[in-house]
Amino acid sequence: MTISSKPNYGLTRRSRTIILAVSTLAISLLMGGCNTLPGSYNARLADHLTNTGAKMYGAYWCPHCATQKDYFNGVVDRLPYVECDPAGFGAQPELCEQMQIYAYPTWIIEGEYYEGSMRPGKLAVLSGFELPPGVVEPVEDIEPSGNFSPAP
Repeated sequence: MTISSKPNYGLTRRSRTIILAVSTLAISLLMGGCNTLPGSYNARLADHLTNTGAKMYGAYWCPHCATQKDYFNGVVDRLPYVECDPAGFGAQPELCEQMQIYAYPTWIIEGEYYEGSMRPGKLAVLSGFELPPGVVEPVEDIEPSGNFSPAP
């Protein structure tokens, strides 16, 4: 009888390796998806943008609008989005024309126009979103990507 300092619980080395890999993957996916939770930073920011009257104007075919929406992962439906292309779902092209939207995406925040996709940190700064005490937004998140598509 051999005394081992590491219990193996009847599992082979390969089984333990697979369990470790699956557990690591599951934890990574859970941690990566934290911004999609209802009380997450992105969800609170999207609600703040909506509650303060900010609007994102875009088009369903616009790749930069897709990038903007990707920044908000699973809470994209909480963004104050206006579809400008007449072929898009829930389109409001008259409003886009009235608001003089010439590029997608265009954000209007507190009466100011900002063209191009912007990371959540930049939107937070522009809209006056206050982070909870002790929470610091990453510095690299403050710069916008600045990419936009011209409106037809």
